[in-house]
Amino acid sequence: PVYDTEGHELSADGSYYVLPASPGHGGGLTMAPRVLPCPLLVAQETDERRKGFPVRFTPWDGAAAPEDRTIRVSTDVRIRFNAATICVQSTEWHVGDEPLTGARRVVTGPLIGPSPSGRENAFRVEKYGGGYKLVSCRDSCQDLGV
Repeated sequence: PVYDTEGHELSADGSYYVLPASPGHGGGLTMAPRVLPCPLLVAQETDERRKGFPVRFTPWDGAAAPEDRTIRVSTDVRIRFNAATICVQSTEWHVGDEPLTGARRVVTGPLIGPSPSGRENAFRVEKYGGGYKLVSCRDSCQDLGV
């Protein structure tokens, strides 16, 4: 299982703040506008006192038995912010390509032009040092960065 900072197993029924494992590396995860106000990017708060928005993890496409609500390391999950936005759209995360640069970004909102794999919203929580890191598993699993 994945554990929160109090040692409890993460559950698909709970909401959690995603924070840096060590102090001095910014705050929690939030939603930020790109060129246009919507859709919103998944971004990190620069001020470490700001926790950002809580997220919910759910097993990706029924990867676990319905009665098993525990979030597990190295298992595909969907992630969404447990918050409302002015965009009036889903806050579920997915990987999208920037139209002009082709750079991949984690965004919220509607999925436009899905890839052949259909895994734009597949993420994993992996052990990393004394904490965890998030990876995107769109084509192959890759670190999300900060």
